[in-house]
Amino acid sequence: MAAPSFKSQIATARAKAGAQQLYAAVQFARTTAQLTGRTVMLCPITDFTAELPECGGHFGQAIAAIAMGREGSELLRIWSPPAGLTVTNRSGARWVRGALQWDSQGLGSRNLTLSVCAQQHNWSVITNRLGRPRLASDWGVCPAVVGI
Repeated sequence: MAAPSFKSQIATARAKAGAQQLYAAVQFARTTAQLTGRTVMLCPITDFTAELPECGGHFGQAIAAIAMGREGSELLRIWSPPAGLTVTNRSGARWVRGALQWDSQGLGSRNLTLSVCAQQHNWSVITNRLGRPRLASDWGVCPAVVGI
């Protein structure tokens, strides 16, 4: 009788842990931009074994923080993909593609919600144009199937 409830608790904890990992990546990129005075980009990558990975794919895969400057780009850090989770837009209809970027003042490049789901349990990382992230429970929709 307790097994379904326990599975639900585990799914909630997994979704929250995945969102916290993305939140930490966003905070790292924004803080690094402010401390170094360089533009820092956070983007999904498809090949994290490359010396300087290229952005591509979606935020459900590995993500990288890359500092950009006059001398070129510098890989700062890579986060592994969150296992067993989906990361979509708030409506759960599409994978989140593209990059988030912060300037030397910590201002962000766009509003974005990264909705993290484990089964039907949702936690989201929301960033605004000021670049500030926040975590929210049940802010997004967990998809049955994700579109392109």
